[in-house]
Amino acid sequence: VDPARAAAPARTAGYLRDAAAAVDALFGEGYARDNPALVASLVQATAIEAAIAAGERAHGEALALARQISRETNETILKLKPRIFG
Repeated sequence: VDPARAAAPARTAGYLRDAAAAVDALFGEGYARDNPALVASLVQATAIEAAIAAGERAHGEALALARQISRETNETILKLKPRIFG
């Protein structure tokens, strides 16, 4: 089982608790209970933001690896250049 997938229900439950607490903090106790669509939209927005952040992290890691591979390849080519071209 993928660890990230296994952690998703707990993460989503945390988003739900946080959203309900934020709504009640802004509008008063019980407002979240009486307005589940508002809570749901906040959970959805939080999940979207988390996905964007994860994508940005993955992109940054991939870009760093590509730069490293490019640098190492170029260094190797420069070292081999005299052997290949004399």
